[in-house]
Amino acid sequence: MRTAGKKAQRSCLGCREAQDQDKLVRYVLSPQGELLVDYRMRLPGRGAYTCFDPQCIFAAIKRRQFERALKWGGESLDGQTLVDSLATQVREKILNLVGIARKSNNIVSGGTLVLSSLGKNGGISLVLLAEDISAAIGQKVLDKAGVFEVPCYYLASKDELGHLVGKGERSVIGLKTGSLAESLEVELLRYKYIVGES
Repeated sequence: MRTAGKKAQRSCLGCREAQDQDKLVRYVLSPQGELLVDYRMRLPGRGAYTCFDPQCIFAAIKRRQFERALKWGGESLDGQTLVDSLATQVREKILNLVGIARKSNNIVSGGTLVLSSLGKNGGISLVLLAEDISAAIGQKVLDKAGVFEVPCYYLASKDELGHLVGKGERSVIGLKTGSLAESLEVELLRYKYIVGES
Protein backbone atom coordinates (compact mmCIF):
# COMPACT_ATOMS: atom_id res chain seq x y z
CA MET A 1 0.00 0.00 0.00
CA ARG A 2 1.37 3.38 -1.06
CA THR A 3 1.72 6.13 1.54
CA ALA A 4 -0.75 8.96 0.95
CA GLY A 5 0.82 11.77 -1.03
CA LYS A 6 3.80 9.72 -2.15
CA LYS A 7 4.20 9.56 -5.94
CA ALA A 8 4.58 6.28 -7.80
CA GLN A 9 8.13 5.60 -8.87
CA ARG A 10 9.54 3.78 -11.88
CA SER A 11 13.05 2.92 -13.04
CA CYS A 12 14.58 4.23 -16.24
CA LEU A 13 15.38 1.40 -18.65
CA GLY A 14 18.58 3.18 -19.64
CA CYS A 15 20.31 4.32 -16.44
CA ARG A 16 18.19 2.21 -14.02
CA GLU A 17 17.67 5.22 -11.74
CA ALA A 18 14.31 5.30 -9.92
CA GLN A 19 12.34 8.53 -10.23
CA ASP A 20 8.79 9.78 -9.78
CA GLN A 21 6.72 8.40 -12.64
CA ASP A 22 5.69 11.86 -13.83
CA LYS A 23 9.35 12.81 -14.37
CA LEU A 24 9.89 9.96 -16.83
CA VAL A 25 8.78 9.16 -20.38
CA ARG A 26 6.33 6.27 -20.79
CA TYR A 27 6.30 3.82 -23.71
CA VAL A 28 3.62 1.30 -24.64
CA LEU A 29 2.97 -1.19 -27.41
CA SER A 30 0.23 -0.48 -29.91
CA PRO A 31 -2.24 -3.28 -30.78
CA GLN A 32 -0.12 -3.75 -33.93
CA GLY A 33 3.01 -4.35 -31.83
CA GLU A 34 4.64 -0.97 -32.51
CA LEU A 35 6.53 0.76 -29.70
CA LEU A 36 4.96 4.16 -29.03
CA VAL A 37 6.03 7.15 -26.95
CA ASP A 38 3.14 7.82 -24.55
CA TYR A 39 4.22 11.26 -23.35
CA ARG A 40 0.84 12.17 -21.84
CA MET A 41 0.61 8.75 -20.14
CA ARG A 42 -2.89 8.10 -21.44
CA LEU A 43 -2.51 5.04 -23.65
CA PRO A 44 -3.68 1.67 -22.31
CA GLY A 45 -1.36 -1.24 -21.69
CA ARG A 46 1.78 -2.16 -19.85
CA GLY A 47 4.27 0.71 -19.72
CA ALA A 48 8.04 1.00 -19.76
CA TYR A 49 9.97 4.14 -18.82
CA THR A 50 13.13 6.12 -19.55
CA CYS A 51 14.55 9.46 -18.49
CA PHE A 52 14.26 12.40 -20.87
CA ASP A 53 17.93 11.94 -21.72
CA PRO A 54 18.19 10.62 -25.31
CA GLN A 55 21.24 8.61 -24.20
CA CYS A 56 19.00 6.61 -21.87
CA ILE A 57 16.74 5.76 -24.80
CA PHE A 58 19.70 4.59 -26.88
CA ALA A 59 21.11 2.61 -23.93
CA ALA A 60 17.76 0.89 -23.32
CA ILE A 61 17.61 -0.15 -26.99
CA LYS A 62 21.20 -1.38 -27.03
CA ARG A 63 20.58 -3.56 -23.97
CA ARG A 64 17.17 -4.73 -25.30
CA GLN A 65 15.41 -3.38 -22.22
CA PHE A 66 12.19 -2.47 -24.05
CA GLU A 67 11.80 -6.08 -25.17
CA ARG A 68 12.30 -7.34 -21.62
CA ALA A 69 10.09 -4.78 -19.89
CA LEU A 70 7.21 -5.14 -22.34
CA LYS A 71 7.65 -8.86 -23.00
CA TRP A 72 7.92 -7.99 -26.66
CA GLY A 73 9.69 -9.66 -29.53
CA GLY A 74 9.21 -6.86 -32.01
CA GLU A 75 11.35 -5.60 -34.83
CA SER A 76 14.57 -3.70 -34.26
CA LEU A 77 14.18 -0.23 -32.78
CA ASP A 78 15.54 3.05 -34.08
CA GLY A 79 16.52 5.25 -31.14
CA GLN A 80 16.45 8.46 -33.17
CA THR A 81 12.86 7.76 -34.23
CA LEU A 82 11.83 7.47 -30.57
CA VAL A 83 13.73 10.66 -29.67
CA ASP A 84 12.10 12.53 -32.57
CA SER A 85 8.65 11.28 -31.57
CA LEU A 86 9.23 12.40 -27.99
CA ALA A 87 10.44 15.84 -29.13
CA THR A 88 7.37 16.21 -31.36
CA GLN A 89 5.00 15.34 -28.52
CA VAL A 90 6.69 17.72 -26.07
CA ARG A 91 6.55 20.52 -28.66
CA GLU A 92 2.83 19.82 -29.22
CA LYS A 93 2.25 20.13 -25.48
CA ILE A 94 4.11 23.45 -25.45
CA LEU A 95 1.92 24.79 -28.25
CA ASN A 96 -1.22 23.52 -26.48
CA LEU A 97 -0.19 25.30 -23.27
CA VAL A 98 0.33 28.54 -25.18
CA GLY A 99 -3.18 28.11 -26.63
CA ILE A 100 -4.62 27.55 -23.16
CA ALA A 101 -2.79 30.65 -21.90
CA ARG A 102 -4.34 32.70 -24.70
CA LYS A 103 -7.85 31.44 -23.95
CA SER A 104 -7.41 32.22 -20.26
CA ASN A 105 -6.08 35.73 -21.00
CA ASN A 106 -2.59 34.96 -19.68
CA ILE A 107 -0.72 36.20 -22.76
CA VAL A 108 0.76 39.52 -23.77
CA SER A 109 1.82 39.61 -27.43
CA GLY A 110 3.90 41.95 -29.53
CA GLY A 111 7.30 43.46 -28.82
CA THR A 112 6.05 46.81 -27.51
CA LEU A 113 3.51 45.33 -25.10
CA VAL A 114 5.92 42.70 -23.83
CA LEU A 115 8.67 45.28 -23.26
CA SER A 116 6.32 47.58 -21.36
CA SER A 117 5.01 44.68 -19.23
CA LEU A 118 8.43 43.38 -18.21
CA GLY A 119 9.27 44.36 -14.65
CA LYS A 120 5.72 45.28 -13.66
CA ASN A 121 4.43 43.68 -10.47
CA GLY A 122 2.60 40.44 -11.33
CA GLY A 123 3.56 40.94 -14.96
CA ILE A 124 5.44 38.58 -17.24
CA SER A 125 7.45 35.63 -15.96
CA LEU A 126 8.29 33.94 -19.28
CA VAL A 127 8.99 35.23 -22.81
CA LEU A 128 8.76 33.34 -26.11
CA LEU A 129 10.66 34.71 -29.09
CA ALA A 130 10.04 33.77 -32.71
CA GLU A 131 12.93 31.91 -34.30
CA ASP A 132 12.85 34.43 -37.16
CA ILE A 133 12.63 37.56 -34.98
CA SER A 134 14.76 40.50 -36.14
CA ALA A 135 18.11 40.66 -34.35
CA ALA A 136 17.49 44.21 -33.07
CA ILE A 137 14.07 43.49 -31.52
CA GLY A 138 15.23 40.16 -30.16
CA GLN A 139 18.24 41.73 -28.44
CA LYS A 140 16.12 44.51 -26.95
CA VAL A 141 13.73 41.97 -25.42
CA LEU A 142 16.55 39.72 -24.22
CA ASP A 143 18.32 42.67 -22.58
CA LYS A 144 15.26 43.93 -20.69
CA ALA A 145 14.15 40.42 -19.73
CA GLY A 146 17.67 39.78 -18.43
CA VAL A 147 17.46 42.82 -16.14
CA PHE A 148 14.35 41.35 -14.49
CA GLU A 149 15.61 37.75 -14.66
CA VAL A 150 12.74 36.64 -16.88
CA PRO A 151 13.66 33.53 -18.90
CA CYS A 152 13.39 33.69 -22.70
CA TYR A 153 12.98 30.83 -25.16
CA TYR A 154 12.94 30.67 -28.94
CA LEU A 155 9.93 28.80 -30.32
CA ALA A 156 8.41 28.55 -33.80
CA SER A 157 8.12 31.23 -36.48
CA LYS A 158 6.42 34.64 -36.32
CA ASP A 159 3.53 33.17 -38.34
CA GLU A 160 3.10 30.25 -35.97
CA LEU A 161 3.32 32.40 -32.83
CA GLY A 162 0.74 34.75 -34.32
CA HIS A 163 -1.55 31.84 -35.11
CA LEU A 164 -1.22 30.56 -31.53
CA VAL A 165 -2.47 33.85 -30.11
CA GLY A 166 -5.12 34.43 -32.79
CA LYS A 167 -3.31 37.38 -34.37
CA GLY A 168 -1.16 38.17 -37.38
CA GLU A 169 2.59 37.65 -37.17
CA ARG A 170 4.00 37.93 -33.64
CA SER A 171 7.70 37.97 -32.87
CA VAL A 172 7.34 38.07 -29.06
CA ILE A 173 4.86 36.56 -26.60
CA GLY A 174 4.91 37.08 -22.85
CA LEU A 175 3.29 34.70 -20.38
CA LYS A 176 1.77 36.30 -17.30
CA THR A 177 3.03 35.09 -13.95
CA GLY A 178 1.19 31.97 -12.77
CA SER A 179 0.98 28.20 -12.93
CA LEU A 180 0.60 28.10 -16.74
CA ALA A 181 3.90 29.91 -17.20
CA GLU A 182 5.55 27.51 -14.75
CA SER A 183 4.18 24.45 -16.58
CA LEU A 184 5.23 25.88 -19.91
CA GLU A 185 8.78 26.46 -18.72
CA VAL A 186 9.06 22.83 -17.56
CA GLU A 187 8.07 21.67 -21.05
CA LEU A 188 10.39 24.16 -22.78
CA LEU A 189 13.35 22.98 -20.71
CA ARG A 190 12.50 19.35 -21.51
CA TYR A 191 12.26 20.14 -25.21
CA LYS A 192 15.63 21.91 -25.25
CA TYR A 193 17.22 18.98 -23.42
CA ILE A 194 15.75 16.39 -25.77
CA VAL A 195 16.78 18.18 -28.96
CA GLY A 196 20.21 19.01 -27.55
CA GLU A 197 19.96 22.79 -27.40
CA SER A 198 22.15 24.50 -24.86
